[in-house]
Amino acid sequence: MHARAWNVVPSVMLARFRARAHTRTVPPLAIAAALSSAIIHASWNAALKGGRGDRIADAFLIAVGGILVALVLFATMGTPAAASWPFLAASVLIHLIYWALLFRAYDIADLSHIYTLSRGTAPLLVTLGAMIAAHETPPPVKAVGMVLVSIGVLCVGFSPNAPLRASLWALLLGVSIASYSLNDALGARLSGNPALYVGWTSGLMGVPMIAFCFWRRGRARLLTDARVASIRGIAIGVLSFAGYGLVLWAQTFAPIGQVTALRETSVVWGALIAFVFLREDLGLRRWLGAVIVALGAGLIAFG
Repeated sequence: MHARAWNVVPSVMLARFRARAHTRTVPPLAIAAALSSAIIHASWNAALKGGRGDRIADAFLIAVGGILVALVLFATMGTPAAASWPFLAASVLIHLIYWALLFRAYDIADLSHIYTLSRGTAPLLVTLGAMIAAHETPPPVKAVGMVLVSIGVLCVGFSPNAPLRASLWALLLGVSIASYSLNDALGARLSGNPALYVGWTSGLMGVPMIAFCFWRRGRARLLTDARVASIRGIAIGVLSFAGYGLVLWAQTFAPIGQVTALRETSVVWGALIAFVFLREDLGLRRWLGAVIVALGAGLIAFG
């Protein structure tokens, strides 16, 4: 790598991070992209939940899907701007930590508790990071909306009877989600092409993910297990790329924290999908959480 790629003047980078800081509202196109990303994220998670529940085989196939997308983008579009390469490297490292935490957390606690507590805390952490790195401070009404989204998300799936150890793992997972969300938003702004940036992230991350899956399951057994629903798993990998690419694209021209909060409405969309298609009973608390999220999203989008 050319030395100049790593010696970007900090003041120039900060100026580019803050290029959109004056935009204190979320444009309609960014709202549509963030909510579409949320629905896509909820859909592929519901597809995993409605399937066989083999996390190792699913992670392997999702990584394969991400690598396929990355190869297509590399062949047709090349590489992102050099200024974003350090963020690509950091993204791969943070995502690998995220996946390791995710597997560990799901081994010791219920998915709904881990997923919603980690996702519910991420928007506020991302907002704090964006305030420091990009000087993006949300207006009071939108800040209230972001808090409501987090509260509503926690109402949807938080389990008050879960052990403290499980909650601590979920909070640690939330920190990792906030870390890669902020890192990738800033990297996408420097990349010149958010789709290419997230494609390279998926491709680079896919290699160690596949290696981890082979180590965890063994080559023969993993390949056998992956054949059970290979097309579905690879398709989910492509879908997850599309959903994440949409939210990163939105964050290149809209406030990072507000877009993140809208994207985390995926928890509510997932609950609604489970209610309609998987015949799960939501209960009063989860319906109340959905209403609170809707109010918060409305304040972010239109407040």
